[in-house]
Amino acid sequence: MKRITPVLVGRGMAGRAIQKSLSIVSQTDPELELLPLRQAERNSPLSSYMSNETGNVLFLANPSALHAASILQGVAAGYNAIAAEKPVCVEPEDLDSLKGIDTYVSVYHGYRAMWGTRTIKGMIEAGDLGEVFSFESRYWQSSSAHKALKGILDNSWKNTPDLNGPFDALTDLGSHVVDICLYLMSDTPAQTQCRLSYRNAVAAHRDTHVHLCMDFPGNRHAMASISKTLHGASNDFEYTVVGSKGAATWKFMRPDEVEFGTGNVKKTILREAPDGSSGSVPFHGLGWLEGYVAITHQTLRHAAGLSTLPVPVLSEALAAMDVILYAEIKK
Repeated sequence: MKRITPVLVGRGMAGRAIQKSLSIVSQTDPELELLPLRQAERNSPLSSYMSNETGNVLFLANPSALHAASILQGVAAGYNAIAAEKPVCVEPEDLDSLKGIDTYVSVYHGYRAMWGTRTIKGMIEAGDLGEVFSFESRYWQSSSAHKALKGILDNSWKNTPDLNGPFDALTDLGSHVVDICLYLMSDTPAQTQCRLSYRNAVAAHRDTHVHLCMDFPGNRHAMASISKTLHGASNDFEYTVVGSKGAATWKFMRPDEVEFGTGNVKKTILREAPDGSSGSVPFHGLGWLEGYVAITHQTLRHAAGLSTLPVPVLSEALAAMDVILYAEIKK
């Protein structure tokens, strides 16, 4: 049994998701012994929370603009592994500082760790879709529209550029979309353009509606509609991968199904087995928490020197943020 001391920075929704994930992992993996969680305070030395008698894993759920510096501090302190909330950075200058890190750093791009995305990746690798030439997605939420129409005051840390960075929907939701796009297209776009809208924004820098287009080598393309002001939406994330032989669609609202079409025929592929990290059974899953559990679990196992399954890591997250932060913004 491997003993690990988890240290958490952050107390918001993501922080609570990580706490729940730690609880699930502690109950489902007998090879791990998790000591009580240590809650770090912002601006305190991360080294002061480490144990000399166990392995140490740092979990980062603090404001987005602090992620890059916190990762570097965790590396300098000597943590065995780090799991960071997305986006891993919000400024172009942070990209170079995070490249080449030897410490294992996973990133909470949870949708990629879920069954649907892994299934479609397998279908692409098996040739079921033929030559993949297009990725099309929408990620719609209604939080900005709801607050604007109801006159709700938003005192979130996201209103402060020093904590949130210069964007909002583009880097917050867009980082998920681009991460999955690069993973399934298995390439980096040669050119990226985006158009930003600030309708119903609660702060001047917080874009609320984004059209993102990516051009890949070989006349392949991707496009995404990303919004926090789409009236009536909940967490409506879905994407379709289009190939010469077939197309596959995954929707977060129906996470245990993949739609597969070829010609004029469409069928639904159903998930049949429990998730390996959470143990949750098909159609009784954990929703978006399932991705948190998977990434938390594999990060802990890596720190303990145990066998692991692949999850999103820092180098992949940096590739996605490079695409976003250097995109050509069209007015």
